[in-house]
Amino acid sequence: MLSHDVPTQPEYPIIEERFRLRPVQEGDVAAINSYRSIPEVVRYLPHPAQSLADTQNTVDRMVTEAGLPRPGTWLDLAVVHPGTGALLGEVLLKWDAEEPDSGEVGFVFHPSVHGTGLPTLAVNRVLRIGFEDLGWRRIIGIADARNTRSGALMRRLGMRQEAQHLEAVECKGEYCTMDEFAMLSREWLARSAQEGPRD
Repeated sequence: MLSHDVPTQPEYPIIEERFRLRPVQEGDVAAINSYRSIPEVVRYLPHPAQSLADTQNTVDRMVTEAGLPRPGTWLDLAVVHPGTGALLGEVLLKWDAEEPDSGEVGFVFHPSVHGTGLPTLAVNRVLRIGFEDLGWRRIIGIADARNTRSGALMRRLGMRQEAQHLEAVECKGEYCTMDEFAMLSREWLARSAQEGPRD
C-alpha cells in the first residue's frame, strides 16, 4: 500500500478461540480505566495512571480514529473474553505518517491475563491484520528497555530488535532508553508458511 488510501479493515468482531477483537467503543471507558488507572500497568506507557476523565478522553480519540482515516492515526482494538464479554486489554496499530505502507504495533493488558499466553495470541492476531488486511510492508514495535515483558513478547512473535535508543525519550521525569523491534511482510509470510494453514 504505497498510497494514502484509507485501508480496508477486516470484518469485526474477529473471533478466536480464547478472545474476540473489535474496535474500542464509548461504553468501554470503565473497563479500560480499570487497568489504565493502575500505576504498575502504565509504568512504561507515555501517560501516568489515568482518572476516569482521562480514559474518557482517550476513548473519544480511539473511537474517532477507529477507521484509520489518515496516516498518523491509531486503530485500537478491544480484546474481549469470548464467554463473559469482559474487556481484557487492547491491541493497537498505528498507520505511519511518513511511510504509508508501514505501521506500529502496541498493546496493554489487564494484569489478570499476564502470563496466560493470551497477550501473545492477541498481538499475533493484530500483526496479521496489519500485514494481511491492511497490506503493510513493515511493522515496528517500541518498548521501554526496562519493560522486559513487552520485549520478550515481541521476540516470541519473531520481531527482530533493530535498535536501542539510549536515553532517547523524556518520560515521567527521566530519560528512558527505548528498544525498537520490527518485522517485514515477507518475514511474516515465511513464518506463517512454516506454521501451516489456519482455520
